[in-house]
Amino acid sequence: MSLLALDALLLFILSVPVVMRYRILPVVGTPYWLFGILFAVLFVNIVISLYPRNVGQGTRVLKIKLVLLTVTLMIALGGTMVTAMVDRSKTAPVYGVHDIILQQEAAIRYLIQGKNPYKETYFGTLLESWHYAEEGKDAVNPALYHFVMPPWYLLSAFPFYAAATSVFGFFDGRMPLLFSALGTSILLYLWFKHKSIASIAVVITALSPATVDYLIEGRSDVFALFWLLWSLYTLEKKQYVWSSLLFGLAILSKQTVWLALPFYGMYAWISIKKVMPFFVRVMLPTAIVLFVLAGPFLLWDYRAFIESTIFYLNGNSITSYPVSGYGLGMVLREAGVIQNIHAYYPFIVWQIALSVPVLGIGLWWLWKRTIMSRLFIGYGAFLFVWWWASRYFNNSHVGYLSSIFALGILKDMDEKEA
Repeated sequence: MSLLALDALLLFILSVPVVMRYRILPVVGTPYWLFGILFAVLFVNIVISLYPRNVGQGTRVLKIKLVLLTVTLMIALGGTMVTAMVDRSKTAPVYGVHDIILQQEAAIRYLIQGKNPYKETYFGTLLESWHYAEEGKDAVNPALYHFVMPPWYLLSAFPFYAAATSVFGFFDGRMPLLFSALGTSILLYLWFKHKSIASIAVVITALSPATVDYLIEGRSDVFALFWLLWSLYTLEKKQYVWSSLLFGLAILSKQTVWLALPFYGMYAWISIKKVMPFFVRVMLPTAIVLFVLAGPFLLWDYRAFIESTIFYLNGNSITSYPVSGYGLGMVLREAGVIQNIHAYYPFIVWQIALSVPVLGIGLWWLWKRTIMSRLFIGYGAFLFVWWWASRYFNNSHVGYLSSIFALGILKDMDEKEA
């Protein structure tokens, strides 16, 4: 099977389950005409992918397939997310969203009121009415005490908040996520030289069953992925200052990106190989972004900032994130080693013991051949082990890792095709 046919097949089998599970247009009843358009687009895509010579030149086939891919994503992902946001605005504020969306929206309002979102609690906001349970029992959501996300996740939403409230009369925290998903798809299509591989990367990243449900409900992984990918895209093109600025934004998007720092730094260092240019073009721009965006919150109340973004997650807070998910924490819980899922446990010992060797091997592998596919896979392996050995390893984390590994493997294919 050719790559042309493979990307058409993947688009078919990954888009159909999404439109079958979610509403794709915010109207009363089922928009059967829109399903008809989608099915026609998917069918035509398969036919011209199997028989491209009947269409014409290779570039013409790729242009047609790009249009078909765009229409499919607009319906399956864009239509689904827009419908979910409109439906929520018409029903209940807690309808169909993850709690981080409710907290982000409350944090925006806190900041507008001159309150520190990292210091305030979220009792009395919509987050308090979001259903939360631990081990099958209703519980007090620990997120009510902490805003866990770094500043760029919060600050970047303000243009969307201002525009949406003026134009639509409501804001939904998934608006920046939809923009991030769109940006990710554009980046990947431009980045990969072999356009069939690019299409596969776009389809898997946008519609993978490991990630799409979490994107639709509003989890923040695609936001962090977008800024990380943009940074790596410009890094590969040797646009070091732009890449460094973007990497600073990626760091302040989600803690997930922090573990990419050693791989990013090594790739940049090997590419530049001079101390002063490396400092000026790579280290300094990132430091400036961190200082400008995170500095005010640290000066405002550094204890609140550190407790919410770091201590809350590693168990050092009075109201810490619970041991949860599918990793070592729950293995120890099941074995009876951990009695209280909110109590501190030194997971850092396990994380260092298990993940540092993986980090060393990954960096050595990248040093031997400095290509982007190895950066992806090395980062993914390090993050995988670090996360698994932490106090929480949740379903969306596994989904994010699937995207990182998929992009690493596809980038390897693309590098070999080039």
